[in-house]
Amino acid sequence: MGPIVFIILVAGTFWFITKPPVTTDVTPVVTKKKVNPTELVPSLINGVMVSSDLANRHPVAVMIENSPAARPQAGLTSADVVYEAVTEGGITRFMGIFSQNYPTKAGPVRSARSYFIDWLSEYDAFYAHAGGSPTALSRISSYGIKDYPHSTDAYTRVPQAGIASEHTLFVNVAKIYSNGVGNKKWPATSTTPSWKFKENATTFGTVQKITLNFSSDQFRVIWTHNPTNNSYGRVLDDLAHKDRVSGEQIAAKSIVVMTVPHSANKPYAGTGKESEWTMTTIGSGAASIFTDGNRVDGTWKKASRLERTRFFDGQGLEIPLNRGQIWIEVLPQDGTIVV
Repeated sequence: MGPIVFIILVAGTFWFITKPPVTTDVTPVVTKKKVNPTELVPSLINGVMVSSDLANRHPVAVMIENSPAARPQAGLTSADVVYEAVTEGGITRFMGIFSQNYPTKAGPVRSARSYFIDWLSEYDAFYAHAGGSPTALSRISSYGIKDYPHSTDAYTRVPQAGIASEHTLFVNVAKIYSNGVGNKKWPATSTTPSWKFKENATTFGTVQKITLNFSSDQFRVIWTHNPTNNSYGRVLDDLAHKDRVSGEQIAAKSIVVMTVPHSANKPYAGTGKESEWTMTTIGSGAASIFTDGNRVDGTWKKASRLERTRFFDGQGLEIPLNRGQIWIEVLPQDGTIVV
């Protein structure tokens, strides 16, 4: 229908008034969804349901030693993910990934190794360590790792009678994060690609005990499934592995065992000291995943240094992990799994 025209006579003058056409078009009103600050969302790192400000908080990685003189360690119970791998002499070493909780005391802190840097790169984490192998230090520089070395005020020596000084260095993880974001202008949040997660099972399998033999008995690890809380308690060298500060036994929701080929290098030229071991961190290999008292055998795959290591079953499907602390046990090819 076209416009309607009215003619009005005012003092001998014609005025034409056009009435606008009637329309039924209505512009939709867009209502923005309100953000609920108390809404829980999954953490990018280990899938735990947390407040939105914690879900993607930037991770901090800390190298923590595991020689007998360093035990018990501090801070491992606060980590979202822990990597354990063999270093020289068959001694295992940990790298804790912290995002939800930043403890004020973690350690004893020890040196970097290049294969840990390949896993660290998946998170773009702030890196806390005390020195490192020549290869590791070179890669920290060339890769542009967000390095926070032990010469800074975030670290403290805690002398202990009868304990060598190399076992007495601890780090304030909360200060690493705050100084990294505030002083170094590193990003406060992370875009780490998430693993696939699932809820706790209501029924459990029959694999109640996992024994991992890395090298000698001093580094033998036993994980025992507790159906009451559906977690695995950690035993190291036949003793419950507890936190130095809280006295709490280390427990994990998921145990991932990666079998990784390794080899010992020749001594560094002119030093007589054994160089770091090399490990196959990029590519694929055998993996066993333990959740809910079950074991799933499959494959680990890592396409590049920056890509996330992922775990697949025999049909090529990614294996979901339980929400909660995850331990990545990097077993050498001559190590064994006993269930």
